[in-house]
Amino acid sequence: MSDERLISPEFASDDSAAEHALRPKTLKEFIGQQRVCDQIDVLLTAARQRNSAADHILLSGPPGLGKTTLALILASEMQTPIRITSGPAITHAGDLAAILSSLVEGEILFLDEIHRLPRPAEELLYLAMEDFRVDVIVGKGPGATAIPLQLPRFTLVGATTRAGLLPSPLRDRFGFTAHLDFYEE
Repeated sequence: MSDERLISPEFASDDSAAEHALRPKTLKEFIGQQRVCDQIDVLLTAARQRNSAADHILLSGPPGLGKTTLALILASEMQTPIRITSGPAITHAGDLAAILSSLVEGEILFLDEIHRLPRPAEELLYLAMEDFRVDVIVGKGPGATAIPLQLPRFTLVGATTRAGLLPSPLRDRFGFTAHLDFYEE
């Protein structure tokens, strides 16, 4: 028997494959949160019928209830790419502008811990979510000019454990919000 420990904090190469194999890929495979899954199914059906990106979605609830998994399922169900980032990873509005400008038509942007976005990045999202554009500011001071940059239609999926920390102008721009509850028997 080798000296390797069976339980190790180190990431093993087969861990990722095992996690990917165990994670549900469709709403039908997702166990629990039936009300939320049914509502998301209606939302996705409507998006398919319109041949358009789904409305922006805000998922809130305690950790470990499936917010990230639901975001991955959304991408799988819509057969579209997903870009994953988190609020703490975005330190400047420019970071978010770079991500938004590199999205493709219909792509899902999953923003975990959206309540931890810096205020300037939050404000950048307002225009991006509503009009699918961002204004790039060129120059400084009174001579600064805003150049509008058109974005492809995308779906923002925000996840938070603390929905109350989101400013109402941001919360109001989500077409669908769902609170995930603890599982029952």
